[in-house]
Amino acid sequence: MASNFEHSVSYPFSVEALWARLSDEQYWHDLIEATNAEHGSLVSFSHDGNRVTVATKQGVGEENLPSVVTAVRPGDVVIPRTIEFVNSGATVIGQMEASVEGAPAKIHGDIMIMGDPATAEYHGNCAVSIPFVGGKIERAIIDQVKHLLNAERDATVEFVQGAGQ
Repeated sequence: MASNFEHSVSYPFSVEALWARLSDEQYWHDLIEATNAEHGSLVSFSHDGNRVTVATKQGVGEENLPSVVTAVRPGDVVIPRTIEFVNSGATVIGQMEASVEGAPAKIHGDIMIMGDPATAEYHGNCAVSIPFVGGKIERAIIDQVKHLLNAERDATVEFVQGAGQ
């Protein structure tokens, strides 16, 4: 059974300014460097008109994982993640998919970015198919996802404000 989550982050600038970042490959390199330098990398990036697809490999060090996770899967975790955004003008719609290498864990989320200033709304679920402890691990993964989304928001704001927009 999957655990659902909702999360939102707000930006002090428009959807248009955020799209300018999301559709720039260098932004993704910088974002990973700022939020997950030790464990992360950009695997692929494509920008085709109003569509951006990004694949990353991110991770969490064992020292930052709850004991319920390390009891089942010791060591650092590697998290392949794919995000697709479609810009429809005033709104950017997206989806994200992630998994945990070597573990039966999957994450799916829908993303809606709108407003001025922009707000990104995430609605998703996490499924870990391990009897008895799956729900606890799902909650731990969701906490890590929310932490990552907040860190990505903070880094993005710093990038934009540093660029003087």
